Amino acid sequence: MKQYLEYFNIIFLIDKIYFYLHSALFSRFIRFAVVGLSGVFVDLGAFYFLHSSLCLALTMSAMLSTEIAIINNFMWNDLWTFGDVSLQQKISQKLQRFVKFNLICLVGLIFNSLIVNWLFYQFQVNEYIAKLVAIACVTLWNFWLNLKMNWQLTKTEVDVVVDI
Repeated sequence: MKQYLEYFNIIFLIDKIYFYLHSALFSRFIRFAVVGLSGVFVDLGAFYFLHSSLCLALTMSAMLSTEIAIINNFMWNDLWTFGDVSLQQKISQKLQRFVKFNLICLVGLIFNSLIVNWLFYQFQVNEYIAKLVAIACVTLWNFWLNLKMNWQLTKTEVDVVVDI
């Protein structure tokens, strides 16, 4: 009897995982992560162009390329990740959302730096591993806060996650 209970618990767990992986929220998170990855390439490309081609100073090139990547990420998240939520909204609402997106990204940048330094100096974690951990944490932070503050989902979509 105990084996049957364990078997059903495993099947139940697999079913919950399958449901989560096919939920709207997980799909949004994957799209958010893909957009974020595209932002890395936009940032690097813009940095190269600004610093090498236009001969801007290092700090100015880094700041401008980051802002260009943030603009890229906002536009793609607004169109693709949360496109169904942001349809038919006024330009003033989009602008307000963009400002909030920028502020969330700024706080995420600060968290990223703190996490890397904390892991590297406090626990002697390899700096690249520390950076990957920080990226993962900040991605979750950025997604959750943008989900709550910028692209509010309906109660039904949020309940799907809470029930899991």
